[in-house]
Amino acid sequence: MKKILLVGPWGSSSEGEHWSFKAEGKITKLIITHGECIDSIGFASQDDEGNTIHSHRFGGFGGDYAEVNIDVDVEELNCISGTIGWFDSRLVVTSIAFATAVNTFGPFGRENGTHFSVPISKASFAGFYGRSSDYLHAIGVYLKPN
Repeated sequence: MKKILLVGPWGSSSEGEHWSFKAEGKITKLIITHGECIDSIGFASQDDEGNTIHSHRFGGFGGDYAEVNIDVDVEELNCISGTIGWFDSRLVVTSIAFATAVNTFGPFGRENGTHFSVPISKASFAGFYGRSSDYLHAIGVYLKPN
């Protein structure tokens, strides 16, 4: 059994509550609410039997709604990037973007602050973790080596 690697997190190590989502297979959907920063994020994955598993919403209820659908028959998530900065006197994820070999999604939020990026080639995204309250305060990734 291959180990799962943790990369990150980027953002606050103390604001909000810790959360975690480990995918049951390939990640098929990302749901983001955003405005001046990332208000919330959620995920869906597809297990080996084709069942869809949804995460909770991590963060608050403000912002504009965006949905990223990944066609797992032809593409797989291979990059997450974004920025970390200050909003409402709190350290938050101010923007986030995702990419596959076929498509780029985002950036969502406002690109303001310190940039981070995780492009991968010899691993796959196995999930995400971080901290949230009314906003997404931090995000990190679980990687599964190929």
